[in-house]
Amino acid sequence: MTVLGAVTDDGDSFYCWTDENLTRFHGIRLLEALQERFGDELVVFLDRAGYFWARDLWEHVSGTRATETVGDSSVACVRGDDLEVWYFPSKLPELNAVEGCWDQLQEWFKHRLVPDLSTLEEYLRQGLSTINEPDIWPYLTSKYLS
Repeated sequence: MTVLGAVTDDGDSFYCWTDENLTRFHGIRLLEALQERFGDELVVFLDRAGYFWARDLWEHVSGTRATETVGDSSVACVRGDDLEVWYFPSKLPELNAVEGCWDQLQEWFKHRLVPDLSTLEEYLRQGLSTINEPDIWPYLTSKYLS
């Protein structure tokens, strides 16, 4: 079971999960679901997992199969008319606010026995409802790097 999630700048969140191996099509579907939930004009920050760092996803966003680099930094982005995807630099999960959510979910699951898939799905619903969404700005302004 794999869970994907998003946290907004005003403290809202969105989670979805699948028992399939994640592919670029799951990354595209997540972007579509975020636009359905939060509106068409979005800026989304993603890590560089293979299902997000994919030419098909870039083409979905911008019509081109390439990213652009911001200045001389290691920050890459893809810009479409209503959607921008910005990528965190590699190997820096501490910039990603969703990681704070996963830490809380992992703690919630710590002492629970999961005997089957249906129990896992029920536990996911329960565990996700207990997460306190972190403020994204300290993550994006590198507070956790100092």
